[in-house]
Amino acid sequence: MPIFPINLYNKKIILAPLDWGLGHAARCVPLIKQLQKQQNSLVIACTSQQQQFLEQEISGVEFVFLFGYNMRYTKVLPLWMKILMQLPKLFAVVRKENEWLATYLKNNKADIVISDNRFGFYNKNVESVFITHQLNVQAPFFGKIINRINSSFIEKYNACWVPDYAEEEKRLSGILSTKKSVKNVIFIGHLSRFEKKEVRQKKYDVLILLSGPKPQRTLLEKKLISAFATTNYKIVLVRGCFNEKTQKLPSNFYTINVASSQQLQELFNESGKIICRSGYSTLMDLNAMGLKALLIPTPGQSEQEYLATYWQEKFACTCLEQKNISEKSVKKFMLS
Repeated sequence: MPIFPINLYNKKIILAPLDWGLGHAARCVPLIKQLQKQQNSLVIACTSQQQQFLEQEISGVEFVFLFGYNMRYTKVLPLWMKILMQLPKLFAVVRKENEWLATYLKNNKADIVISDNRFGFYNKNVESVFITHQLNVQAPFFGKIINRINSSFIEKYNACWVPDYAEEEKRLSGILSTKKSVKNVIFIGHLSRFEKKEVRQKKYDVLILLSGPKPQRTLLEKKLISAFATTNYKIVLVRGCFNEKTQKLPSNFYTINVASSQQLQELFNESGKIICRSGYSTLMDLNAMGLKALLIPTPGQSEQEYLATYWQEKFACTCLEQKNISEKSVKKFMLS
């Protein structure tokens, strides 16, 4: 659970997580539950898919539909380049969500606005909070300009909550959460739905957690299925997507589209090894349970590439590039 920085009791709060994958919605779950314990009333502004996920995790909240960023990705171009090409669209969505919130607040009461990485979800008439671990964006090019833009958006909020530890020796996000020029920063500790539990008898050799947007999520799925197809390892695959068909699976695979917190907690305890992306929400979950994993960063996503290397050096995880996935490389990991 987070180390909650501000005493919020009996408030009306509207919270909106970013829709790039389910990681932002997932890490909001413990925060929402804590706010509910403090007798706050919550409205969750999110996409239909996020609502479908959150409804199996929480109750007693009101949902309102909020459009997503709907960024397009590619198999060829690095993610940073594709996002750079879509900056006009991104800024348009930011303006649109800011207007959406202004209209909502004209017709509905709210005391606090909390945005998990949605840059336009703030309002000058209401206390607004931004949640991010990226105060110091690692970009291969135009780093100073990108960080200047990043800081200018964050400073439109009254406070910035960083889901990490203030102590550098405990820092999960490394230099990503270095303050730089960002003001009003409060470290709230990690956000995770899970906790460390007694290890059970192993039911699966490997737990594969897929996450993130297509097409890279699908490419990783195909590569890992192919790599483990002719092995004797028993695999449980959590696909991280709703209502999407998968290829015919080998007999040693068991698959779940989207797992609940209880299911995932059990799968973590029942699996010998873990393979996943190096997304920050997933890493916070690993930290909460004291687990290590094989980390496969999304190609071209500089944040995940940095975190995978950082966690390999500091937390004894293993890092593997997606292009190097093969039967040989996964067998080497299984024997490590």
